[in-house]
Amino acid sequence: MRGRRFAAAALAAVGLLLLPGAVMAHWATTQLVETERFVAALGPLADDPAVQDRIIVEVTALVDEQIDIDAVTSELLVGLGEALELGPRAQAALELVSAPIAAGVRSLVADVVTEVVRSDAFSAAWQRSVEVLHAQTIRLLAGSPDSLLALDRDGTLSLPLGPIVAEVRAALVEQGVPFAAAIPDVDRAIVIAEVPNLALARVLFQVGMTVGLWLPWITAALLVGAVLLAPRRPATLRTVGLIALGVTAALAVGFSLARTAIAAYVGPDSSAVARAVFDAMTAYAVSVVLGLLALSVLAVLVGWWLGASGLAQGARAALSARLAAGRAALGVAEGPVTTWLHARRAPLRYGIVALAALPAVLLPPLSVLTVLASALLAAGLLVLLELLAVAPAPPAPAPKRRAPKVASGA
Repeated sequence: MRGRRFAAAALAAVGLLLLPGAVMAHWATTQLVETERFVAALGPLADDPAVQDRIIVEVTALVDEQIDIDAVTSELLVGLGEALELGPRAQAALELVSAPIAAGVRSLVADVVTEVVRSDAFSAAWQRSVEVLHAQTIRLLAGSPDSLLALDRDGTLSLPLGPIVAEVRAALVEQGVPFAAAIPDVDRAIVIAEVPNLALARVLFQVGMTVGLWLPWITAALLVGAVLLAPRRPATLRTVGLIALGVTAALAVGFSLARTAIAAYVGPDSSAVARAVFDAMTAYAVSVVLGLLALSVLAVLVGWWLGASGLAQGARAALSARLAAGRAALGVAEGPVTTWLHARRAPLRYGIVALAALPAVLLPPLSVLTVLASALLAAGLLVLLELLAVAPAPPAPAPKRRAPKVASGA
């Protein structure tokens, strides 16, 4: 008994220590590594107002810089004056209106860029940029020589703006914006992240790819094994649930603090964009953490329900009475099937719990909704099992045999 208690405690301790790493590894190997999930997470950012406003400012400034609206406007007016053979005064007058014309053109460019960025065409360009970013980042971290992303010596990871600017240029030309065709293919990039130590990042990435696939399963197996091995399973389940509740709550607080810290680090101009990107990138992990919180609460409640407290025993007795009344009302009587179910209630209960866990396992990410769905499914199937399982009637006592009378001799 003491050996089982020690082994169960060891399994639970290791499983709970691995729980935060399992959550992060699972997040890395699903949302961050799988291109489809990564694009699904960051794709909707193209419709986020904060992200759109930042891109509008960046692209408008880039277009102005590339074509130099002030210089081009001035050259056009000078050329117009020379073509019309205007006098010095007329030439000077044209030069005076050069600045207002350039400002008008710049405002028109900004309006068209805004229209383009808020259009469906821009969403498609954003999707392509995100796909390029993800594919090339994975190649970079994996050490592939085919990576198109640039990593400077100071660890700055950047993404070229070429696809987005190309879409904007085409849209500007279609809108008839002056000078739009003069926008060249740009080499400008947006800084994506800071990676001070690429070698360390690659090691962490490759280790995460190795352990991320099986670490969550090992952690779950350790925790389930601890409960099954413990002499007092309800108490162990309740204890594991309480500690897991604390661990997952700490993870949730950590994500919240990280979101606040990142927004403060980038400054007020980029804080809204930083929060939007952080929320999109961590949505999967946050869903898993909240699902684990719900699962921990459920484990605590189940551990209490199966425990030896007077309140729990009274609740179980009341439920048993209601199930007996329901069984009688439905006319469930003793038979081969009902007695077979009663004889195998223990393994059937474990099978029902495993079956009910399938929605949470097969529909990632884990969430509060999938945990509640699995819990309701398990509760319904367990109640159905108890209604249909009928204990066989005890055998009737054998009639007592009378002792034979012994004939007395004369």
